Amino acid sequence: MRLRRCLIVPVVAAALAFPSAYAADIQQTRDGVTLTYQDQSGSTAADVRDRIIATFFATYPRQRHDFHPSAPSSVRIVMDPSYDGVAYVGEKEKSATITINPRWLVKHPNDTDLVTHEGMHIVQGYPGYASEQAPSWLVEGIADYARDQYGVANAAGGWALPTQIKPEHKVDSGYRVTGAFLKWGEAAHPGLVKALDSALRSGSYTPALWKEHTGEDLSALWKDYAGRQ
Repeated sequence: MRLRRCLIVPVVAAALAFPSAYAADIQQTRDGVTLTYQDQSGSTAADVRDRIIATFFATYPRQRHDFHPSAPSSVRIVMDPSYDGVAYVGEKEKSATITINPRWLVKHPNDTDLVTHEGMHIVQGYPGYASEQAPSWLVEGIADYARDQYGVANAAGGWALPTQIKPEHKVDSGYRVTGAFLKWGEAAHPGLVKALDSALRSGSYTPALWKEHTGEDLSALWKDYAGRQ
C-alpha cells in the first residue's frame, strides 16, 4: 500500500497542477523510427507536447543514422510527474525510454531539446555507464555535443555550450563543458567524436585513444584548448 500511495498521490497532484494539459498516448512513425508518447496524467500542454514530438523526429533519426544505425527504432517518451529530476534514459528494459519531469517543462517550456540530449543516450547504448570503459563525463559530454550539433531550438531554450573556460572547468566536468571541448576537438581533428563513440559502444575505450586520434594525450589537448580561449 505504501508503494501505491507513492504512485497515486503525485499523479493526482499533477492533474490538478496542469488543468489545461491534454492526456493521451500518441504513436507516430517517421524515417524508420516509431515514437510512443505517453502522458497518462495529462501533465503537459498540447503545444509543448507537439514540440517535444517534433524535436524528437527532427533529431533522433539523424543521430541514429550518423552514429549507430542499429540503435532502437522504437522509442518511448514518458511524462512522469512523480520524477523530480529533469529527464533521463533508463537501463535494460527502459533503455529506449526517455522519462521527463513535466514540471521542468512548465518552468522551461522551450527546453524541448532536452530530448535531443536524451535521444543521443539511446543512440549511444554504451555498456557499463560510469565505468573505466564508459566514463560518465565523456558519455554526458558527447550527449551535449550532440545536442549542440543536432538541436533545433537550443537558443529558444536558453541553452548553449560555454564559450569561455572558468577556473572550475576541467576536461572531465562533463555535460556542456566537455561538450564544448569535444566540439573544438572535432573541428581540429575531424572524426574524433565518432571514433570515441564507437570505442565506447564496443567497450574498447581507453585514454590512449585521444593520442591515437589527435597525436596528443588528453591533458595536453585540454591545455591546448584552454590556451585558445
